[in-house]
Amino acid sequence: MRRLLIVAGLLGVAGCSNFRDMFSAHADVAATAGDLSLPTARLGQILAGPKGAQLNREASEYVANLWTDYALFAQAVARHKLPTDSATIAEALWPQVAEMRSAHWWDTLLARRTHMTPAAADSVYNGNDVRLFQHILLRVDPNAVPEERAAARKKADGFLAKVKSGTDFGTLASQVSEDPGSARDQGFLEAAPRGKWVTAFDSAGWTLAPGAVSGIVETPFGYHIIKRPAASVVHDRLMAWINQGAGVRLDSVYLDSLGLARKVKVASDAPATIRSAVLDMDAYANSKKTITSYQGGQVTVHDFLPWVRQIPPQYIQQLKTVPDSQLVQFARGVTNSVLLLKQADSAKIGLTPDEWTQLRQSYTGQIDSLRMEMGLSGPDVSDSSTAESERLKVAGLKLEAYFDALLAGKSRLRPIPPTLAVMLRSRMPHRLYEAGIARGLEQGRATRAKADSARAAAGEIPPGTLPPGMTPGAVRPAPGSAPNPGAPTTQSAPNTPAPRK
Repeated sequence: MRRLLIVAGLLGVAGCSNFRDMFSAHADVAATAGDLSLPTARLGQILAGPKGAQLNREASEYVANLWTDYALFAQAVARHKLPTDSATIAEALWPQVAEMRSAHWWDTLLARRTHMTPAAADSVYNGNDVRLFQHILLRVDPNAVPEERAAARKKADGFLAKVKSGTDFGTLASQVSEDPGSARDQGFLEAAPRGKWVTAFDSAGWTLAPGAVSGIVETPFGYHIIKRPAASVVHDRLMAWINQGAGVRLDSVYLDSLGLARKVKVASDAPATIRSAVLDMDAYANSKKTITSYQGGQVTVHDFLPWVRQIPPQYIQQLKTVPDSQLVQFARGVTNSVLLLKQADSAKIGLTPDEWTQLRQSYTGQIDSLRMEMGLSGPDVSDSSTAESERLKVAGLKLEAYFDALLAGKSRLRPIPPTLAVMLRSRMPHRLYEAGIARGLEQGRATRAKADSARAAAGEIPPGTLPPGMTPGAVRPAPGSAPNPGAPTTQSAPNTPAPRK
């Protein structure tokens, strides 16, 4: 099932306060969050800390927003106001809930609109357009010396002899193939049209009769033994491939038809509105200005921004500069997702009890891990008998200690669920100051220059050499986000199959 919703990002990045702050009395403060403040000196220290980090306006804003979200989180813990009830958790998990509900509805649509019989797999198998192979690969570097190549060929010949003597192909592939992806699945590759694999592999595979095994096939990746499994062996795999393709076709056709049926119209000033809202999402959070309209309703800025907050920060930055035509398409895509969820509502599509339990456990586990990482799990913050003012002081100290540990590489940045960060911002006072962010950047540059001069004097770096650059947000979140799959190439190596759904 293709993901229908915008992928979840790491943190919602809010904009800064307005221009008059450049001339305000807050030049020594970059941000405030509840009872805590981020002095410009501290911002400069954080910016200058990671070696190789770029010191620019985007990085300064990123860190100020990062600090704001974690400061609000720490104070919510100290005040015992961290959202923990079911309704609030459901709100905080809105992206995941929406994703799962739309997936269930999509599966229902797919079942209704695709009537694939078992004969469909037989038709594909007996045709000449698509093949599903197993293979065993012995890797050989293209620059291998003749002796290495000969040794690999000898091993391949030995394995081919075993196959011909009756050894089960899948079992042998699992044991000896040097293609990790297919070896985990008995040597099976994905079903693919002719031309998908490199030429030598493709040509050899397409000559095989059902159930036949090739000789040794040499490609730039090494030596292969290829099998075309019998129809009965790959029937279920071919049905899955057919249904996946039907889902992709339904995706494009159905969503387009949904937009047409509901007469989706993008407002003429939508691109300008989106750019303004992205620049200052906090200020526009409750805006009722229309982005798109459709038969029976509209998508306002207030409705639109939760979708924006779910995409990675680097793509949010791109929304500020892409052409109007791309913003129009983005607005249509969001509206189609909104309409799809409305259909799921009408069909009373929900989560199963097990799904909700898993989501809730995942959320509480993420929050508990973050509290522990920040040192916010102890009684000095959680004990109700301690005065709230004292708990808040401790929370502020823990926050700064956490950032110190991040800068020292002694701790990992565990992301706050983006929708929770938005909820905390909506419930607690916070503000960013243009002048303070600019001054913090200046102080960070000065600190970095002084440190670089000291390192150069000590001979650690050549004079005049700058550390390698990094993207804004050099304090990186812990690993674990979903990978970004690349588009399939016209011709692929048989040892790099796409993930099987």
